[in-house]
Amino acid sequence: MNSIPVILYGLGPIGRGVGRALAEEPRLQAIGAVDIDTAIIGRRLSEVCDADLPSLTVVSSLDETDAKPGAVLLQATVSKLKAARPQLLNAIARGYHVVSTSEELVWPWDDYPQLAAEIDQAAREAGVTVLGIGVNPGFVMDTLPVLLSRAAGAIEAIHVSRIVDLTERRLQLQRKNGLGQNVDRVQKLLDAEAIGHVGLTTSLQMLAAGLGWDLDVIDIESKALTAETPTSTGQIDIHTGQCVGIRQRAQGFIRGVPRIILKLVMEANVEGGTRDEVIIDGDQCLRLRLDGLHGDLATAALIVNQARYVQAMPAGLQTMLSAPLASRT
Repeated sequence: MNSIPVILYGLGPIGRGVGRALAEEPRLQAIGAVDIDTAIIGRRLSEVCDADLPSLTVVSSLDETDAKPGAVLLQATVSKLKAARPQLLNAIARGYHVVSTSEELVWPWDDYPQLAAEIDQAAREAGVTVLGIGVNPGFVMDTLPVLLSRAAGAIEAIHVSRIVDLTERRLQLQRKNGLGQNVDRVQKLLDAEAIGHVGLTTSLQMLAAGLGWDLDVIDIESKALTAETPTSTGQIDIHTGQCVGIRQRAQGFIRGVPRIILKLVMEANVEGGTRDEVIIDGDQCLRLRLDGLHGDLATAALIVNQARYVQAMPAGLQTMLSAPLASRT
């Protein structure tokens, strides 16, 4: 069985997780590794990822790799689509398929139609596929409820909640959610959209598209949560009155009625632990609950699993609504 050649592009916490997941997938073969961090350039990929990977040296740019057209680039660098654009276009120009963790690439057609069209056209002309994916957005708050909706008849509303215990997650994400900081300062940053989850609107738009719904209004609310008692993540100590996490809600309205309601809580030592729930109200009332879905581990698994199929997908900018989901063979 011929393995699919892949390049790891970005070796931060998520990229290293992708590398570890890649080491467990014999149908994929790492042939290159790229990062801009001078602390890891020149080091062995196996050492950086702490995994049984080929004897590759991490380099600073794609120019230093010798992958042939048709390889798959596993991009884990940035969240914002504008920042990802030059990396994507460079990979496309080299004839590489791309599977990316960029949150805004998961469903860019509503917020970034021109960028989406540019990437789509470039990929079509090059005969390659570009796919954005992650656990959220990309799976648990959009792809999964769309898949569940296939078993429902008429649907009145869909509620999706994701509750995340931040003590289980990387320090970078804890800081991104304001843990241990002044609550008023965190709230101001939330109001300015300088922090908080990137992709809640993306999930809302993707879910609506998967249901065939045209939303009239999208409403987003974000609130910094205040610690009522001291707590700790093991990395950050949080005193009473400091920020212990963030709660966000996104609603999609049709003719004044909320039809999609997404709730995201990112909190240290959240009561009940990490869990996800999808509720469909309609002819049937369906409820699906997942316990313990780890965002970083799940994202790495999704990237690696979908990398096996991307070469066979139609050329262009694709989404998880058009990606194969059922088979792991």
